[in-house]
Amino acid sequence: MITIVYGHPYDKSFNAAIRETVIDTLSGENAAYSLIDLYADGFDPAVRQAELALYSQGRTCDALAQRYMKILGRTERLIYVYPVWWGTEPAIVKGFHDKVLLKDFSWIYSPEGRLLPRLHIGHTTLFTTSEAPTECFAAYFAEYLPSHVFAAVGMGNATWHTFENITQSTPGERAAFLELVARETLRTCRA
Repeated sequence: MITIVYGHPYDKSFNAAIRETVIDTLSGENAAYSLIDLYADGFDPAVRQAELALYSQGRTCDALAQRYMKILGRTERLIYVYPVWWGTEPAIVKGFHDKVLLKDFSWIYSPEGRLLPRLHIGHTTLFTTSEAPTECFAAYFAEYLPSHVFAAVGMGNATWHTFENITQSTPGERAAFLELVARETLRTCRA
């Protein structure tokens, strides 16, 4: 199964168009998918005291986080869609990582104290948008996130595609990026 993690609050945004392109492409392939729409679900990204009390046990009392864990446990390929805010993912996506990628579910400690991945997600695709040029945050998305977060939990073969300078973009540039989204979604679907 393919899972889409969507993190944008405005349903008329270019991120929403990316999400719809992903869904239309998957539907055209009759691919089984699940959509995690963090804002529409009302996901609270903050780790609260009751959750923190369970954190070291690899547990959560957050019902949405529990539901997302069940979905990720069945996920073979993952597609993220979200904007780049202040050079990184929005707080709601960071909170998704904090609250869902728990010990014993997505990773365990080896006897030597290293993280060992537990998820078996064969391909992870990120589609992001930003107002800033890509070089401002490329190190985070191209290096840190794939090697320090995704690899640690078993989200493999990460690819990242970003649409920069969105506020100055033309309709033609946006259409071209949506074509790239469709091509890359097909690749993820068939991986």
